[in-house]
Amino acid sequence: MLTKTLIEFGLNEKEARIYVALLELEIAPVQEISRHTEINRSTIYVVLESLIKKGLVSISDDKDVRQYIATSPDILLHTAENMVDKQENILNKIEKILPELKALHKDTKQKPKVRVFEGKEGLISAFEETLKTKEKLMRVISATENLREIMGDYMPQYLQKRYQLNIKMHGIHPDNEFNRNLLRYNTKNLDKPILIPPDKYKISADLVIYDNKIAYASHDHGGIAISVESKEMADVMKSVFDLAWEEAKRLGKNSQKNNK
Repeated sequence: MLTKTLIEFGLNEKEARIYVALLELEIAPVQEISRHTEINRSTIYVVLESLIKKGLVSISDDKDVRQYIATSPDILLHTAENMVDKQENILNKIEKILPELKALHKDTKQKPKVRVFEGKEGLISAFEETLKTKEKLMRVISATENLREIMGDYMPQYLQKRYQLNIKMHGIHPDNEFNRNLLRYNTKNLDKPILIPPDKYKISADLVIYDNKIAYASHDHGGIAISVESKEMADVMKSVFDLAWEEAKRLGKNSQKNNK
């Protein structure tokens, strides 16, 4: 029981046996310790050095033959108490940094990544990012003409690149002449645009959802785009868009009937 408890304290088996033996012998040379523990002398020298470093054994040079003395067991209690204090201190520190560690952990939900793009070049960069979609499908709510003045002739180039990459688009747009003309670019029938009454639903900015990203673009302040990368948020927005798209289909049909 004594040896087992000392091993749980942190000693190895031979350290525990030799320390207990020295407590029984009070003071003894290596030869006597070896007879008492049945551990060979060469091993005992190594173990004694380890126990000395741990403060559990001291050396007596009173006689011609070097002898060893076990330190009072009280030191074990003192050491154990220090270990408890140290562990409690470590526990408190871990509790403080745990939220940050969890945020860094790859297997947990990550914080959304937010990027901001400004000006014409920034908007172009944001649009180019959408062409990297792995799903090959974009969900878009866009007035389209809002960015025309800033983007210039980039929009036709962007559409051509998107068609070449076979990236599909489900879109909701205001029903106006500009968007009707823009639909003529849909030569591959990759897109499924729906035009809705502009007097009832005003779209003053662009929104696109793809992969794990949600991107917002506006012509305000010389052009600005904000991209949020979050699987959880993107999944929610995809569901919201799909619901809106189904309703937009109905509105689009009614709008066409009224125009006739």
